[in-house]
Parts: sequence; structure tokens; C-alpha cells
Amino acid sequence: MQKEREVWVDNVKVIACILVVLGHFFQSITKAGIISDNVLYQWFNQTIYYFHVPLFFICSGYLYQKYSRVDDASSWIKNILKKVLALGVPYITFTTATWILKTVFSRSVNTQIGGLGDTLFLHPTAPYWYLYTLFFIFLVTPTFIGIRIAVIGVCIALVAKILILIRGGGYSVYAVSTVLSNEIWFVLGMSICIFDIRLKRNRLLGLMFGTVFLALSIVIYVMNIDMPAISFILGVMACIAVIFLVASCEEKTGKAMKSISKYTMPIFLMHTLFTASLRIILMKVGITNATVHVILGVAISFLGPMVAAWIMKKTKWMEFFLYPNKLFGKVV
Repeated sequence: MQKEREVWVDNVKVIACILVVLGHFFQSITKAGIISDNVLYQWFNQTIYYFHVPLFFICSGYLYQKYSRVDDASSWIKNILKKVLALGVPYITFTTATWILKTVFSRSVNTQIGGLGDTLFLHPTAPYWYLYTLFFIFLVTPTFIGIRIAVIGVCIALVAKILILIRGGGYSVYAVSTVLSNEIWFVLGMSICIFDIRLKRNRLLGLMFGTVFLALSIVIYVMNIDMPAISFILGVMACIAVIFLVASCEEKTGKAMKSISKYTMPIFLMHTLFTASLRIILMKVGITNATVHVILGVAISFLGPMVAAWIMKKTKWMEFFLYPNKLFGKVV
């Protein structure tokens, strides 16, 4: 199918990407002792994890349902071959780069890492676990051919999520655990497409869900409530709020959002490499000022990957590591 840009999807991915970057950045400088572990940071870090990665899964599910048709063995094989290339190449490339960085500078990084094989195939590291999980979701999820099938799909995904919530710690096999946990978000994205939900007409509903979500997130943080079921409900509320509000403001998208939307994939893949490298350099030369680390760290989190992606695009062959299907998509 001929793909057209979905502005609301691009904008939702920008918001999710910004939150992922900020979450990882502030975690890293807090663990390094550059800034203090304060109440505002703890609330922010806890709150964004309810919904920022689920937004990515929802967007992926929506685009999958809208632009793909996977309903028999032939189309399933073709789709999997495409995903092996599209997800596998950047996953292996940047997971390996992160593993090398953490291995070489093991004394300077906040989180240690296991062996390369273990990291690639059994216990993926952040943020690349998303690509790992997404591949296995594609592996087990056909596209919906009608509303009845969509309802069944949502019910199955919900049961899978409930199983994870009941077990608490999930399953010993990471791939199984993470698919059961995140399938619901992917299927909800597919459902937005199959049910043809009119997102632009629900600004008020988005405001209501957003307000309630923020209020509840504060209450839950203050009361120190740790219940996976409540976290899931909050995640659903936050995703509804973000999607409805973003879709209703689609015409007002600014130049900054449009610029970042072209680079969400490179930013997602490379932000930790740039921020970790910068932090190591600053610490090596004795710069520990929090303001300097925050300003330079946030700037390079976005500008570094954007410049790198621009350079990679000019060389063609280097862009293969970001978008392999651009070169070999027609082959598979």
C-alpha cells in the first residue's frame, strides 16, 4: 500500500521520543551523582514510564494495521523478512555499539552489561529492548481483517496483560514476558485504525483524561502505591490523553515538531551513545557542574543523532544501519 504521512502519529512519536530521551538522560546523571535524587525527578521518572514506550507500540500497531496485510502464510513470511531487516540491523548495530562503550568504559558507566550474546539475544538493554520486543510482536500478530477479529485480538492481548499482572515478575524467558506485557498496546494501536476512531474530535476528552491522569500520578507517588494493575490503567489514560490532544492540534504543528519527527528513529537509537560519551568526557576533564551537564547533555541528546543521521544519509551505505529497507526493501 502507498504510505502517506500520518501527522498525529509523527507528533505522538516525537513526544514519546522526547520523554524517553529525558528519562534516560536524567537517570544517568542522577546515578552519576551529578544532580540529586529529588522528589520532582522521582515523580517525573515514575510517571513517564506509565506511557512513553506504550505510545511507540500504539503508533507501530496503527501503522501496521493501516499499511500492511498479513493474513496468510505467504504474507506472514514476507512481513517477517522485512522486519528482520528493518528492526534487526539497527538493533544489532546499536546494541553492539552500546555494549562496546559499556565494556571499554565499564568504570565510568552507571549500568554494567553482560556478554554480547546474552545482551543481543536474551536480555536486551535499554532502549533497544523496544526493537527486540517489537519484532516478536510482529512474529505473533496478524493484521485484523474485520471488527470481529479486532475485538477477539484485543481480548487476547488483554488476557495476556492480565497474566503478566497476576504473575508480577513475568516469565523467565524475556521474549515471552515482554510480548505478553506489551501486545496490548500494539493491538490498541491496530484498533484505532480498524475501528476508524475520530481522534481529532476528542480534545475535551483528552483534556479530561490528562487532568485525571496527572492528579492520580501525584497521589500514587505521594502515597507510594506500587500496583501493576493501577500502573496499566494510568498508562491507558495517559495514552488516550496524549493521542487525542495531539490529533486535535494537528494543524498547529510547529517547525520544531516537524523537524524532530524526521529524526525520531536516529534520536531513539543514538541518544544514549552521545550522552554517555559526553558525560564520560566531561567527567574525565573534571567538569562536574550540574548546569553544564544538563544543558550540554540535553542538547547533544537531540542534535548529536540528528547530525549523525544527516551525515549517514549523505553517504548512503551508512544509512543502511538506520534504515536498511531503503536499500534492500524491494528484495524482500
